[in-house]
Amino acid sequence: MSSESDDDNINRYTSENYDIVGADLDWSIILASACSIFFGFLLKISVNSPSYFTFFDNVILLAALYAVTVATAMFIMPVIYHISNYRRLDVERFLSRTKKPIWIGIACITLAMYLILGLALNSKVPIPIAFIFASFPSIFIFYEFFRLRHKW
Repeated sequence: MSSESDDDNINRYTSENYDIVGADLDWSIILASACSIFFGFLLKISVNSPSYFTFFDNVILLAALYAVTVATAMFIMPVIYHISNYRRLDVERFLSRTKKPIWIGIACITLAMYLILGLALNSKVPIPIAFIFASFPSIFIFYEFFRLRHKW
């Protein structure tokens, strides 16, 4: 009787670990999909850029396109790592190794969103004011992140 309960604990522990890996991979796959859609949107704008875009606007658009490209690649990295190490997957190591690319991807997508929001506001208000207004969502996100991080 005790051997059955031990086996159940081992199987449950193993399945819980793989549930954690699955949740981590789902999160990264959803972010990669969203970044890919954002990439397509930016690529369409950069290929068919409006005639009123200045050189400065095109540089901002190109920087945002590169940031989204890096973010997409970073969000795909945990999936690639999981596929390449599936047979000998160490769950704790997997979870610790996937954090860095995810944070790099989040930083890059935040930068891209800041640049594109500034570019969009640039058509309505002067450049300095546009990029100051565009920084408010990023500042709020980082404020909330650091506030919640210190609560843990």
